[in-house]
Amino acid sequence: MIEASKFKALRQVPTPEEQDKKLKNVGELYEKQFLREMVKQMRSTVNESGFVKVSQGERIFREQLDSEYVDQWGAKGGIGLADLIHKQLIEKYGAQLGITKSVVKPMGPITLDARSNFQGRLVAPSPKKWTMEFSKDLEAPTQGMTAVKMPWEGKLMKSTKLGADEVLMEALHPNGLKSQLVFRGQAAQSLVGQDLQAGEGIGLLSPEARSFYWSVEPVSKSVSE
Repeated sequence: MIEASKFKALRQVPTPEEQDKKLKNVGELYEKQFLREMVKQMRSTVNESGFVKVSQGERIFREQLDSEYVDQWGAKGGIGLADLIHKQLIEKYGAQLGITKSVVKPMGPITLDARSNFQGRLVAPSPKKWTMEFSKDLEAPTQGMTAVKMPWEGKLMKSTKLGADEVLMEALHPNGLKSQLVFRGQAAQSLVGQDLQAGEGIGLLSPEARSFYWSVEPVSKSVSE
């Protein structure tokens, strides 16, 4: 009969750190296998001398020596293949295994439909920050004021007036991202400092507004707290 403590250990879910270690091990195993095959192919290109026959024992010893070389090579950092595989596995399975935070699909900042007549496109992307430009066809008729929404849940940090009818709004999200919205229209000043849900209205676009910008960038933990 299995003891309760052992049964609990069998059912224990691996921690994100343990899952990450497993993915690192997978990358290292693939790299070592690649290096072993590479060394094997290199050995096959070296012709043996006809004067001295290589025994089966020597071949086995040579394979073991080559394997030891590969292990030492990997211990010193390898060729970077393990890191590349680990990174790809993290990108594909990190959120599922709890290693990285999953970023849910945004609920805003604007509804892209026939009524709003706005189209979005990515402009000036970079690893640190990306910006979406939402623009309306100049020939499209105005349909009244369009709601600007909270992209993800989080806290609306500030609202700054940039001009006569242009504002900048900034929000922090639990997924570690910061949103900045620049548009012509009205901002809900009373919501600044409040925690809001994704899709909740935070402002209104002016009927004359033909474009606005939504920028997203990661923030450090100390800033988001």
